[in-house]
Amino acid sequence: MASRRSAKDGTDLYVQLYGRPSATDRAYPPPSSAASMLPPEGSSHWKEGDRDPTKRRDVPHLFPYFYHSVLARNGKPVHGRNITALIEYINALLLFQGIVWIEGDIKDVRTGEVFRQRFCVPIDDYEFPEERPDDVIDFLWAWRTTARPGLRQFLDQTYTDLTGPDSTLLKYGATLPFGIWQRG
Repeated sequence: MASRRSAKDGTDLYVQLYGRPSATDRAYPPPSSAASMLPPEGSSHWKEGDRDPTKRRDVPHLFPYFYHSVLARNGKPVHGRNITALIEYINALLLFQGIVWIEGDIKDVRTGEVFRQRFCVPIDDYEFPEERPDDVIDFLWAWRTTARPGLRQFLDQTYTDLTGPDSTLLKYGATLPFGIWQRG
């Protein structure tokens, strides 16, 4: 198991391994075992031709490396159920944060309705559940430039919290349960 400690410069293992993508990178290349789980090209909400280069996200895509790294750092087996439980957990955190930003802090009711209709449905009803957290990030990234620093901080803090010595994931055995976000 990799060390939970950050490097001397404060960079965590995930960033050391994968870094932040450049403006021309869309996502990290998936491992061959996950290739069959990826959606077909052009299935995201923001098709490549519709993207404004100034709106392209500079935070890494979560699927699959973020989840693999979190599980490995916690000594959990990297398999389908654990990845799915972690995706469900991250998705719930992102939805909550997105609603707080959109409807609470900025009070953008119209965007809040679109956000709720698009993402506040059961994750099993989503066409590509493993991509939903990344789609939420893409939506929030394109929505407002003021959300971008918050997204960067949210992802960095979430990774640090999930891989730290007080990680919620350490409460569970080798197999993570579904509904971790409901358990507190």
